[in-house]
Amino acid sequence: LIGCLMLGNLMKESGVVERLSRTAEQELTNIVTLLLGLTIGGTLSAENFLNVQTLIIFILGLLAFVSGIAGGILLAKFVSFITHGKINPLIGSCGISAFPMAARTAHLIGREEDPDNWLLMHALATNTGGQIASIIAGGVILTLVPILLS
Repeated sequence: LIGCLMLGNLMKESGVVERLSRTAEQELTNIVTLLLGLTIGGTLSAENFLNVQTLIIFILGLLAFVSGIAGGILLAKFVSFITHGKINPLIGSCGISAFPMAARTAHLIGREEDPDNWLLMHALATNTGGQIASIIAGGVILTLVPILLS
């Protein structure tokens, strides 16, 4: 995985293989996503997928996503209030692990309000922290649930 990331970064930053870099960023990503969806979707049957547990999981995921964004914005507003406006509350919406779209969206919304507002690097850092926190929380849950259920 690290090798693929390094190869992609090398292609993008070297500027020598512009067409390969553009293809890897756009078309290839879309094709791989489509093939992944088709292969996973092709193995599912309706009896296994369309049931009450699936609906509950979707609702819980949506609730977690919305509460993560709302909680992040509220906490960032609180920190902004404490620091007398030094922290942009839009950064709080990037604490979720939707990398990098949450950061890009926060950056674009911030630029609409103030064209001199550059949030992307700060938003990406917060977004990366959200991903790391999600991984840690998942590991803790996977560790504690079997202990608590036994």
